[in-house]
Amino acid sequence: MAHNTPDGQIESADTNIDRASVVMHIPHASTHLPSLEGFVLDAILPNMALQTDWATDAMFDVEGVKQIVTPFSRLFCDVERLRDEDEPQFKSGRGFYYTLGFDGSLLRHEDANHKRHVHKEYYTAHHTLLDETVHSALAATGKCCIIDCHSFNDQVVGTLCDTPHDPDFCIGTDGYHTPDALRDYAVDFFKSRGYTVEIDNPFSGCVIPMSVYQSNPNVTGLMIEVNKRLYMVDLRILRDQVGQLQRVMSDFVYGMPVI
Repeated sequence: MAHNTPDGQIESADTNIDRASVVMHIPHASTHLPSLEGFVLDAILPNMALQTDWATDAMFDVEGVKQIVTPFSRLFCDVERLRDEDEPQFKSGRGFYYTLGFDGSLLRHEDANHKRHVHKEYYTAHHTLLDETVHSALAATGKCCIIDCHSFNDQVVGTLCDTPHDPDFCIGTDGYHTPDALRDYAVDFFKSRGYTVEIDNPFSGCVIPMSVYQSNPNVTGLMIEVNKRLYMVDLRILRDQVGQLQRVMSDFVYGMPVI
């Protein structure tokens, strides 16, 4: 089977990545709160509105590609944070267990027992699933490419990030797990579609399981951050634009080179 490349040329399937080796990691699309324990109720909705990666589960839905969609809100448990002692956002109240909101105000009262429960039953369980999925792809195809799927606010919001959010797409990279060829393909692809692109601005990095981190070069990855202005107006989702971006993401995966 052949696919159109971004420049319209037909490319043989043996030069394209096996979609069974691709994992879409979508950690911040959900608004579900499994428990309201400790939350300041009036703080939930404004934080949910600004910190949810709205519609990324639909936008990154590519036929033949495994999705891992976190089924709970990042306000409850942010699976992309590191351990508290290693997480830069922990001091701002946004480690894996959020206690402060986007503006630094109280979001949730911390309870040590509840925090341990959330870490075991939600954080650890999620990373076990990610690890198993990556190793399944490795066993089946010999490679695994993780695409870390996010969106970001067009304007600086509270204390979340003080960098102007200019690009349409931000490509986040890892020094070990993002080959130059994969990074360059991503940049060239989105630019060829008329989008503005920056590398590691306003956000950087991509999720990689600790079991293979900086030890298995057959696991590659990059983060794709979509500027919300491309599909939202005044916190309202524009479904036609989401559909258009979903087609763009499908083309992106269909054209990915074997690395």
